[in-house]
Amino acid sequence: MTLNTEFNVKIKRTNRRKTISLQVIRGYVIVTVPNLISDKVIEELILKKSKWIRNKLTLLEKAPVYKKKQFINGEYFLYMGRKYRMRICNGTLNQVKLKNGNFILTINQKTKSLKDNLERWFKKKAQVKLSSETLYYAKSLGLTPMKISIKGYKSRWGSCNSRGEISFNWRIIMAPKSVINYVVIHELCHLKYHDHSDKFWGFVESNLPSYREQRDWLKCNETLLEW
Repeated sequence: MTLNTEFNVKIKRTNRRKTISLQVIRGYVIVTVPNLISDKVIEELILKKSKWIRNKLTLLEKAPVYKKKQFINGEYFLYMGRKYRMRICNGTLNQVKLKNGNFILTINQKTKSLKDNLERWFKKKAQVKLSSETLYYAKSLGLTPMKISIKGYKSRWGSCNSRGEISFNWRIIMAPKSVINYVVIHELCHLKYHDHSDKFWGFVESNLPSYREQRDWLKCNETLLEW
C-alpha cells in the first residue's frame, strides 16, 4: 500500500518496539513501528501529526547543509559552540590537545584513525563537563540522578530511564553552552516527569524560561553536530 500523504515517508518495522515513533530527518518522515501495525494506522498518525511535521520541515529548511568531515589539516570542528581548526603534526605521542584556538592532533606510526582519536577526546570532555553541569543543576532543582553516562546515540541528545540514570549523546558537547544546559535540564526534569506532558514542559520552563530558543537551535542546527 502506498501511503496517501503529502510527505516523504520511510517506514521501519521492528519487533523491538511496542509503540510508534515519528522523526523528521533530512526531509523525510521516519516512522518506526511494531511489525503488526497497519499502513492505515500509520497514515492516520501522520495526518494527525501533520502540523508538527510541517513545522519540523520548515526548521530543517533553514538548517545548514550537512558536510561530512574529512579529518584533514585545517578543517574546523565545533567544541562548546566555538570553531577550532585542526592541526596535524608528527611526534612520539598519539594525542589530542586544544591549544591556542586549535585542535592539535599529534600522530605517530601507531596512529590508525584521526577520527577515532578526536572522538575519544570529545567523549572524555563530554563525560567530565556534562557530569559537572548535571550535578550543578540537579542540586538547584532538588533532584538526584543515580548515574550519568555518555552514549553514542544516533537520533537523540539524551535519555533518562525509570531507574534515574541519565545518559547524554557525546556530540552535544559541540553545541553552545546554553544548548548544552537545555539538554541537561531537559533530562533532569524527566526524573520528576517521565513523559513529555504539559506538566513536564511547564517544569522545564520554570527552570529555563528560554528553553524554546535552545530547543529550536538544536532542531535547526543538528547537522552541525554530525561528523
